[in-house]
Amino acid sequence: MTSPRLPDIVVLTPSNYDDFTRCHRLFYASALLGLPKSDPVASTDQGLIVHDMLWKIHDRGSCDDEAHVTDVLDGHGVNTKPVREMIARHSVRCPERATERAAHEVEVARFHRTPPPMFMATARIDAVWVHDGLLDVRDYKTGGLYYDRVEDIPSAKVQAYLLSRRASERGLRLRLRYEYLQPEIDDDPDPWEVDDDTAAAVEEELRAAVELMWREEEWRGVADVDVCRTCRYRSICRDSAVPGEPAWPVLGTESAEADR
Repeated sequence: MTSPRLPDIVVLTPSNYDDFTRCHRLFYASALLGLPKSDPVASTDQGLIVHDMLWKIHDRGSCDDEAHVTDVLDGHGVNTKPVREMIARHSVRCPERATERAAHEVEVARFHRTPPPMFMATARIDAVWVHDGLLDVRDYKTGGLYYDRVEDIPSAKVQAYLLSRRASERGLRLRLRYEYLQPEIDDDPDPWEVDDDTAAAVEEELRAAVELMWREEEWRGVADVDVCRTCRYRSICRDSAVPGEPAWPVLGTESAEADR
């Protein structure tokens, strides 16, 4: 029996595939039902700002140019110590000095047709650098570090699938690097160089995951305290191991009525 809630062609993204590998119920609530989060999670505002500034800094100049960096940050009103520290941390690892070509905030998509089931993978890639025979793909991170190797990160599997064919067609080796920008994180996870055999195995892993989605009927949660503790749907999930009260946004008029 197939799931009536799946679209005819499943769309995989790095984030929703990560959700699916963590908890099927999380994927169901977010990717299939599109529910707004019921529980507070850590703010991503600063991370989004840093991503945007790195794009603008490289688009108009060099991250090595201190005056240019200051001008960009000042122009957007975000010249704060934490942002400057993250930009500086990136600068020492930036490959732009040796790069032949570069692109930032790149939208990519790739369609898997056979063997079934079909699926479409999509993602926005933070930065792609071409140098020394490499398609050097960077994913800037401002959150917690949970893996020692990029190849173990579920979201990286989708990115590898999306970019492996492009690298192969250009005669380049694909390397994925997750670049952590917070000063308190000492080392990045080990980069992942994806060869043709690995790329084929990744495609099969994603295809098998989509096949499992089509067989899924109950979309049960994992009921694991470590997973549920940080889930954005933990208070409304029937399988949550961390029960609580949902913190839905409330209109001011509704709050006033409740207080009467």
